Amino acid sequence: MTARKLVPAPIAVRRPHRFSAHGVTVTDDYAWLKDEKWQDVLRDPSVLDPDIRAYLEAENIYTESLLGDTLALQKQIVAEMRGRIKEDDSSVPSPDGRFAYFHKFREGGQASTS
Repeated sequence: MTARKLVPAPIAVRRPHRFSAHGVTVTDDYAWLKDEKWQDVLRDPSVLDPDIRAYLEAENIYTESLLGDTLALQKQIVAEMRGRIKEDDSSVPSPDGRFAYFHKFREGGQASTS
């Protein structure tokens, strides 16, 4: 095993954001990490706030420095798990109030909840 170069863990800047709900005021120092236009970001990741993107990229670099040498094992485990499931499967809808939720697996994709 080769020695890996560890990158220091990024530390998110605290940007206090106060809001009230149900008569309780809360301060969330990390609310800035949720892009207000997150639905647009899902459709087009290029519109993600640059500060959030920079922090997420730093997190990814840190994670890669920790887990990079396990990439082959990760791929092996995913292949084994995929070999044991029916990839184009879905669950029965489960009612929750006005909505019903189910899990659907697309062949070659990741699980998604609808």
